[in-house]
This record gives sequence, C-alpha cells and structure tokens, in this order.
Amino acid sequence: MINAGVLLSGELTVITEKEETLVLKAGDPIVEVVGKRHYGKNTGPDPATILVFYAGSPETPISIKE
Repeated sequence: MINAGVLLSGELTVITEKEETLVLKAGDPIVEVVGKRHYGKNTGPDPATILVFYAGSPETPISIKE
C-alpha cells in the first residue's frame, strides 16, 4: 500500500533488494518503496520516530511478507 510520511526523529537507513541505500535524517520526507522487497533499520543512536499516512482501502494489505 502506498504511504508517505516524515521522519520526526532519529536516523533511518532503507535498503532495497538491489542494495540501493537511502539514509534519512530527522525532518526528511519518506515515500515508501512499493512493489519491491526492502527493509529499514535504525542507524542512529536515538529511536527513529516516523509519522506515516497510508492511502488504500481496508481490503488492501499494508505489506506483503515474502
């Protein structure tokens, strides 16, 4: 499901299945990677806090595990 948000605090690193890396810092906007395997990890010393908005229907899963 498509979503967007903002990283309120901390640092987050997102890595795609092709090893593409995106490092986000507090205040950065986030548009979720959709349709590709990926994961994110907190790479800073403080907790990462994200405000996220989802755009979809109740029947649409937020994520699909492989």
